[in-house]
Amino acid sequence: MQVLEKLNVKINLTEKVNKFGVIILKVNPMKNSFNGKILGRSLSDWVAFACDKLPIKFVEFDGKENILNIARNNLNDNVDYSIILLSTTPLIENGVIKEIIDYCSYKQVNLCKLPVGYVVNNQYLMDTDNPSVDSLFSQHLDNFYVVENKKQYAYALSVLQNKINSFHIENGVDIIDPQSVYIEPEVDIDKGVEIYSRNTLKGQTKITSGVILKENNVIENSKLGKNSCISGSVINGSIVGANVYISSFCEINNGLIDDDCTISSGCKINNYRLEKNSKVKANTVLGDEDDSNRGTR
Repeated sequence: MQVLEKLNVKINLTEKVNKFGVIILKVNPMKNSFNGKILGRSLSDWVAFACDKLPIKFVEFDGKENILNIARNNLNDNVDYSIILLSTTPLIENGVIKEIIDYCSYKQVNLCKLPVGYVVNNQYLMDTDNPSVDSLFSQHLDNFYVVENKKQYAYALSVLQNKINSFHIENGVDIIDPQSVYIEPEVDIDKGVEIYSRNTLKGQTKITSGVILKENNVIENSKLGKNSCISGSVINGSIVGANVYISSFCEINNGLIDDDCTISSGCKINNYRLEKNSKVKANTVLGDEDDSNRGTR
């Protein structure tokens, strides 16, 4: 501050900081288009994820109405600018949203055209019957890739999956064949986990350090304890303790597997707690389906 005073530079400490909000226009997915979801998350949720910490309003959009008229009827009174985005651009990233905000703040735009969508000064939009574009943000075109048909969904899936897998690899997860591994965005994986090919990890899944996932597992909404090893099995809504070995072709639903258990191939466990140090013989059924053949010793 003293240096600036000596240079006679005046600082406007009361300069207004513009507030931005987001309006996401939700476009109904076309038929045969992954049911409108990529990696378990809707397209509009992917766009919202990029707008982290900004107030967001979702508005249904049939593609026929005038976008600015829709925005005019859905402005947030607590912000100065509205970023108008379409749900069909799920590849947009948070860093690009920040660049858009910086650009529009610096330019003091009234109406900025994005590759897909707009940024508008709320007061200007309210006061003007026929608003006109006074600025153009034409960078990061790949972020505004439009996803509507099945081919475009498949491309977006590959891009987003690559980003997720790269994130985990950079954080110390050993993914042997990333192109064959499917990991949804809410999955939490510790450093030191090994994941082999053709694994599918979905929902609110937590995988702790030292876990080894051999080929062909499907794990959803479950927690795997330290140093466990799973091979070619399906685990859903379950908690697996530490140092557990689960062999191939097992199915575990709503199960609680305590520490140091061994489950041989072909077992089915439903709504059942397996106590610590249990050893389950091959093809055993535990829980709701058949409680007579427990097969433990």
